[in-house]
Amino acid sequence: MNETTDTLPPTPEQLAEDSRAFWQAMRAEQGALQALSAHDLVERLNALLEPVVPGVAAEVAGGAAEGPVGNAAQLVFTSHGSTAHFAAVQAVVAQVPRGVPWAVVAFRQRTGQGFGMRMDKFELASSDLLVRVGQFEGRVALGLSFAQPVPMDMQDHARQMAFILLDHLLGEFDLAVKVGLVEFDDDGLSEGTGFDAAQPVPLDQAVAQVDALWCDALGRTGQYPEGTHDWVAIKGRSAQGSEIQVQVNRSANALVGRADLGWRVDASLPVDSASALAAARAFEKAWVASLAVHQQGICSHVVQRDGWRHLCCYVADSPAAVQAALTVAQRCLNDVQALELAVTYEPGWDDYLVWLGRC
Repeated sequence: MNETTDTLPPTPEQLAEDSRAFWQAMRAEQGALQALSAHDLVERLNALLEPVVPGVAAEVAGGAAEGPVGNAAQLVFTSHGSTAHFAAVQAVVAQVPRGVPWAVVAFRQRTGQGFGMRMDKFELASSDLLVRVGQFEGRVALGLSFAQPVPMDMQDHARQMAFILLDHLLGEFDLAVKVGLVEFDDDGLSEGTGFDAAQPVPLDQAVAQVDALWCDALGRTGQYPEGTHDWVAIKGRSAQGSEIQVQVNRSANALVGRADLGWRVDASLPVDSASALAAARAFEKAWVASLAVHQQGICSHVVQRDGWRHLCCYVADSPAAVQAALTVAQRCLNDVQALELAVTYEPGWDDYLVWLGRC
């Protein structure tokens, strides 16, 4: 058995170990940290985070405006929208020990309506940002414009502020994972997105449209599909002319973008004979069934090409999924060493959406 792991992000085991190291350091200073102001607490937490969990930052929400932050504050761990570090953010929150006096959350959460900000004497509120909501390659598309004219020397500031408003109103995770395209009207909007039929509305109102499109139009209910899944078979040829056979689980679409199913585990087996193909299918059936227990994972698609069969699953616990694959391989495969496993953190289900879009 050969197992490969992408260098970014680190393995779940590494992330858990690094996160525990951060919390251990934080707990050692907890008494002193509680006496700090919100600003100083953020500075110290990030000084502890950076050496062990790079790419993740801490922010403080709520608490006392002046003096010691107190226990009413909330620690928010963020990667500033970088999906490359989303797994690390989730690991830090998953490893929080007992006794931490603050509530802890992963990612910046949505703020209420009416959020505004000021930058270099220019003000922009969520009601000033107009949004057309459409679709692009299986995700949400946003076409942006401004309710009032923006001075030429403030154009760049206004666009930067627009993205900050999106982050605050949609939330860090949803903006990064569910939104696939953001364009400005002044630059021209892409065709085929539905922008031409969408009326621009203030961002405050557009949030509900984004949620409705994701859930209703795109079918991302977040509910694990029951019963027989809807599989579709497609065929094609590679650039080199070899045949490609793909089976796509359209039922898995309901789970795209679910924050707890962001790990993709690929199991690959050579299928250069009828017996090898039969063994691969037996492995698939048993492994996929094990992942479905307690709804901990789902098989999204299978790709067969160049004498190999690649089974793709999105799971909550990749180490457990890998161990389940090894256990099943012992039962189903004559040559366990032929099994290749790859683990990737992919919260947006990018690989699946490529094939789903071809159905």
